[in-house]
Amino acid sequence: MSLRTRLLISFTLIAVLCLASAALAMTALLQKYRDQAQVTQLNDMARPIAVQLGAMLRSQSNMTEVWTNMLEQAQKNNVYIILVDDKGNILRQSSPDANVKQPVIFQDALPHSIKEPTSGTLVTSTKQIFVYAAHPIGQISRTVITTPTAAVAVKVDTLILTRPRAGNLLIWASLVRPFLFAALIAFFISTVMAVFLARSIYRPVQRLEKAAGSISRGQYDQQIPAEGPKEIRGLAASFNEMSQNIKESHLQLRHFVADVSHQLKSPLTSIQGFAQAMLDGTASDNDTRQKASQIIVDESKRMIRQVNELLQLSRMQAGQVKMAQELVDMKELILHCQEIFALYAEEKNVSFVTKIEPLAPVTGDADHLEDVFCNLLDNAIKNTPGHGVVEITGRNSLNNAVEITVSDSGPGIPPEQLPYLFKRFYQASGLRSGFGLGLAIAREIVVAHGGKIEAFSSPGEGARFVVTLPSGVK
Repeated sequence: MSLRTRLLISFTLIAVLCLASAALAMTALLQKYRDQAQVTQLNDMARPIAVQLGAMLRSQSNMTEVWTNMLEQAQKNNVYIILVDDKGNILRQSSPDANVKQPVIFQDALPHSIKEPTSGTLVTSTKQIFVYAAHPIGQISRTVITTPTAAVAVKVDTLILTRPRAGNLLIWASLVRPFLFAALIAFFISTVMAVFLARSIYRPVQRLEKAAGSISRGQYDQQIPAEGPKEIRGLAASFNEMSQNIKESHLQLRHFVADVSHQLKSPLTSIQGFAQAMLDGTASDNDTRQKASQIIVDESKRMIRQVNELLQLSRMQAGQVKMAQELVDMKELILHCQEIFALYAEEKNVSFVTKIEPLAPVTGDADHLEDVFCNLLDNAIKNTPGHGVVEITGRNSLNNAVEITVSDSGPGIPPEQLPYLFKRFYQASGLRSGFGLGLAIAREIVVAHGGKIEAFSSPGEGARFVVTLPSGVK
């Protein structure tokens, strides 16, 4: 079953349930209203009847005349009329139907000895509910014949008018046509609204499904409009971001494969060429064979180094490399890295300018942090011409952080290439030599330490790399 069908069915069921709840609530309200209306009507009838019967009883009229009058009033007003003594016993009960001789038997005690008119409901032995209105007569003493041979003296106390409560079926029967008409209108409106509401939900989902299917078929350039409810807009925005990330990842993968092929092609070609020379006898003398063997070893080491760097970067990006958690003296570490590259800098006639203030210790992995700054110094020296300067500065910055900067006086980096310096196998064209995997690995190490690495440069003005690391001192 499609989402569209499910939404329509759900909204339709909700509409039906709401209408049914409204019908039940209306029935309860109407029942209360009808009870109140019946009580008002019974009170209006009971008042003159009580006055009339009271007058007849006080005038010492024949009780047969009283009973006859009660019967006439009951039939005329279509109510049950009951006379009750001061103990709540029924003295006489007149039915609105002359053919019904069986009196109504009530489970509840009948009102008696009341001072003011009262009303309410009574339940019969058959569980039928009657609405009543009772009026006091004033405890008039009369002799009532109970059997043909016996009579008793009683006090006529209360007059009760009662009739059966209208049931729910009767209420529905009187309201079925107008309520059905109103229900059909409400159902039609709610269904139309449900269709539009369901459409506002399932159409973005359909677009999302279609776009996801396109991505699964290799069409990565998919974007869907962020419209509709807040949640749908958020889903669309997340999908667009995911689509863009997939597109970039796929593009990076293509570049990665191309770059790896390019990086390994050169050493493999050298290895194959010199191995073939040794095999077919071209390298006949010992010096030539020794030179070929050394080139094969060097190129093999270069391939192994590149593969190891690639594996290291992949493990870092997958979160599989665990960094040590120890206090690292950053000034000592930077000076150690400078000593490592002192001979290389001297060979290129490049000088160091070091300005490092006492630095707060950093909690992290000293070996991996050393890799970061060795890579930065290697690149700086490599891209600095003879008689140039590589400057190293270190200071404690705000927010308990340590900031270390490595600057060179080389040709600089074009602005359009700065965002890509930390991509794996990215090669800056023209002004600087390639960066390979070094900066990508450096960035992963710095991020794993909770820091950041940034590059700043302009063509002809050198490059500046800034590493910010949180200090271990809080």
